Amino acid sequence: MNTSASRFVQRIGVAIAIGVFMLASSGQASLSPSNATHKARSFLVGLLDSDLGLLPEYRGATVYWLFHDNYLAAKVLNVSHPVVAQTIRSAIEREGIHKSGKIELLFGEAEKPLPFRKYQLTDVRRIANKVIRTEIVTAVTFEGWSQYADLLLLACIAETNPPAARQHWDAAMRLWDRKGFLDAAARHDQRYSTYKLGLALFAASRLSPPAKPPDGLLDKLLSLQEDSGGWITDYDATGNRIGLANVETTCLSILGIESFVGRRP
Repeated sequence: MNTSASRFVQRIGVAIAIGVFMLASSGQASLSPSNATHKARSFLVGLLDSDLGLLPEYRGATVYWLFHDNYLAAKVLNVSHPVVAQTIRSAIEREGIHKSGKIELLFGEAEKPLPFRKYQLTDVRRIANKVIRTEIVTAVTFEGWSQYADLLLLACIAETNPPAARQHWDAAMRLWDRKGFLDAAARHDQRYSTYKLGLALFAASRLSPPAKPPDGLLDKLLSLQEDSGGWITDYDATGNRIGLANVETTCLSILGIESFVGRRP
């Protein structure tokens, strides 16, 4: 083989090696939606604290949220892992907390979802170094909620008037900048929230007729799944991941993806 041919082969080899590395580095982006959600459920099940019957906020955390985290986890695991789901529900009942007043609207279980009200984060009890917490909606109306993409998406799910629901959806889509939802929170924190991508897919499927999410949104969400199976909290404008894989983001990603692709757990 002459020198030119040898160098050509070397370049091809390097290109292939780089391609394999990039594919491996992209992690879950290469998974199909169904495989991604299957792995995500395994991530959630692996977090279960057998002593408390609850999932911590993220792996290694000492905080356990009843609402939203464990409420959502029981929902997404109900069919695939019924024993784990029942364990979580029983633990929530044990703590005497029956609702938050907001997140339940995803499943039509919120008594009065609108108008949005301010919420309070409260400690339920402490066990050694572990803290069980929950979110409870107050009676104070939340002014300026339309600046937040997640609340606009929740509003289009909760709204019973189809034209009004579509208006909320359109308002949320105006905050999409091809990278994520650049709402008041994202501008303040200078980062995008991953869970809003999952919530958008879920909301799109709930509209009548269903809405079409922005091009690239599903691919963006899939690219933010960790090798562990969980979804990362946030990411920046260049796509760099920020934070850890957590329960709430993972649950909303599962719900959104499966709603969008028309598959059930």
